Amino acid sequence: MFTDYNGHGHGPIHHGHPGHHPGHHHMAGYGPPPPPPPHHHQAPYPQYMRPRVDQTSDVFTCLFGDLFVKCFEDSNSNGVPSMANVYRPMDISPDMGSQKSRKNKEDKYCGVCGDKALGYNFDAISCESCKAFFRRNAPKGLDYFKCPYEEKCKMDVSNRRFCKRCRLRKCFEIGMRKEYILTEEEKIRKRQRIEENRKMRDDTSQVSPQSGVVSSTQFKMRSLEPEEEYLIGEVVSAYRQSLEVCMEPPVRKDGPSFGDLVNIAELSVRRVIDMAKKIKSFKALSQLDQISLLKGGSIELLILRSVITFDKEKQQWLDPLDNSDHAMTTEQMRLAEGPNLFEEHMKFTKQLAIDLKADETMLMLLLVISLFSPDRPNVTDKSYISQEQDKYALLLLRYLESRYPPHFVRSIYPKLLMKLTDIRNLNEEHSHVLLKVNPEVIQPLMKEVLDLNLNPNELPQKS
Repeated sequence: MFTDYNGHGHGPIHHGHPGHHPGHHHMAGYGPPPPPPPHHHQAPYPQYMRPRVDQTSDVFTCLFGDLFVKCFEDSNSNGVPSMANVYRPMDISPDMGSQKSRKNKEDKYCGVCGDKALGYNFDAISCESCKAFFRRNAPKGLDYFKCPYEEKCKMDVSNRRFCKRCRLRKCFEIGMRKEYILTEEEKIRKRQRIEENRKMRDDTSQVSPQSGVVSSTQFKMRSLEPEEEYLIGEVVSAYRQSLEVCMEPPVRKDGPSFGDLVNIAELSVRRVIDMAKKIKSFKALSQLDQISLLKGGSIELLILRSVITFDKEKQQWLDPLDNSDHAMTTEQMRLAEGPNLFEEHMKFTKQLAIDLKADETMLMLLLVISLFSPDRPNVTDKSYISQEQDKYALLLLRYLESRYPPHFVRSIYPKLLMKLTDIRNLNEEHSHVLLKVNPEVIQPLMKEVLDLNLNPNELPQKS
């Protein structure tokens, strides 16, 4: 499901629990990521074989009914949105026209010239030669170069040096991003951040809860790569922008029932959906898979999100931009969830926010890791979803390594990932309570998200 970390190596591990589902702090350094350059003339990804999606459903409307065309505006050269042709830079094969399934780790070729590639450079698979070429020439822009051959140059290993314009254009077409290239000023700022983080880590490394006193010279700082900073910035920006989604909360909150709690959670669901729509790799999925991931993971995503919004001083849940009248207190949550479920919920919150000291960025990354769960019901592109989950799990590790000493990372990283197993158990507990809720009192979107559209004869019988 995601990559394990034991201090010696990585290996894929999978949760033993299938997804069971009935249906503020300021983080400096991560502003909204700049938009990637447009893609052109890429071979389309094979058409998804998927069942029809009910376009009248509330989830479909919430996902695709407003500005969803923009999600795919850079995926179609003719500007016409099409869910059948989803382009992904990592799927473009080296021979310019043909398209291939995703490549194994030992089978990578440069998307520009077809030469052997070690991995991703500037967000696309490329060889070392094209990587160096892009670093030197991308800041100049395409207009800086002229093609003597009517811009019809074929790019391969033998002739890639002959036309810089066509080579650079091909770099942009496969998804290489010039915003990943650090300027001299950015390099200076990066070195300053490294020094600041090193000083902070020197302070925290003097005494470790796990291993006692250690020397501040025993570990070396690992700085984030530009690609990693960009991806983290994309997640943080998506979350913060989602806070701007507004709606009037349900009126009744004194002595709320679990059904009231479900309706109150609708704003959080809408914000989770809005955040997901702003993540490029999520938008690359088919409509069916987007809806399946959000519906299948809705409870887990809401629980994780509640850890971010919980204010331990005021003992309440409230997003930063919301009016204090919208706050949900712990006492109201206890009445709605019931004492047993509430205690489990608070235990989970305490373990993440207090015991593991997970900051806002860690929690946002966990949210995205949970979102990309390939074992959700009805998903079709399990391979890609699993690949994205691994990517964000590794990104969480890299984030930790850039801020904490190695011994602390080795301790906290597996514990953070294990919380995704614990949340499956919480999901099941919430699911059991949901079975007792009358769907007729639930708002349409929440009814759809939680699969509570039951016929009268399917309602749970009173014992």
